[in-house]
Amino acid sequence: MPRLHLFEIEDQPWCPRVLRDGATDYLAEVMQRGHVYDGVAPLLAEAVRASGADTIVDLCSGGGGPWRVLGAALTALDADVRIVLSDLEPNVTALERTAAAMPGARVERRSVDARQVPAALRGFRTLFTAFHHFEPEQAREILGDAARGHGIGVFEVTERSLLSLVGVLVSPLTVWLLTPLIRPVTLSRLVFTYLLPLIPLLVLFDGAVSVLRSYTVAELRAMAEQAAPDLHWTCGRIRLPHAAVTYLIGVPRG
Repeated sequence: MPRLHLFEIEDQPWCPRVLRDGATDYLAEVMQRGHVYDGVAPLLAEAVRASGADTIVDLCSGGGGPWRVLGAALTALDADVRIVLSDLEPNVTALERTAAAMPGARVERRSVDARQVPAALRGFRTLFTAFHHFEPEQAREILGDAARGHGIGVFEVTERSLLSLVGVLVSPLTVWLLTPLIRPVTLSRLVFTYLLPLIPLLVLFDGAVSVLRSYTVAELRAMAEQAAPDLHWTCGRIRLPHAAVTYLIGVPRG
């Protein structure tokens, strides 16, 4: 299946914030309740140790991603790191709720562009279910910029396949089922989920586009080696109890 870089609604400047935040809150809830990324904790802990970093700078954090449960998984592996959550358009309320559940975590309230991370944000960089948002040239910028720091880990649960595309079709149902469990309960989220179901439709559309935008292991490896040859790269796809995850990890050589 060829890669198609179509637009996602939540990326558009005209997308109302209430819909964007509703979608990112839902995605964070899915990642946490589904324990989608728990299984990558050993890979991430090893990469952080190899990088020599004492901080993880999470980019494109959305509504908090998998961190409420992934943070605990890292702690169980004795990975003593601080977590900084950031985004180009930070959903501060959701991110602060996530950070409050993790000792030592904090939210970068300023806008952070993953392609040019401020020098003050030093640490090992991560992106969860976000890398497919970027076109190849932008993706190479992100990887190249990571060479200035302690390295980077990219983790994607989406895969460019017909089976994944079919799986996205059930997403409106899961939005309807999970929305009452998302805290805090807000009137706007309820209205745009049940009375005027724009959030489920946004999740469905963007989910399908995310599948079509996803990079293969070979594409990720080629981009990484071109963008940042000074980093040591490992790349693959691992099948975990709750999901299959594509990963790309780069750490400083030596």
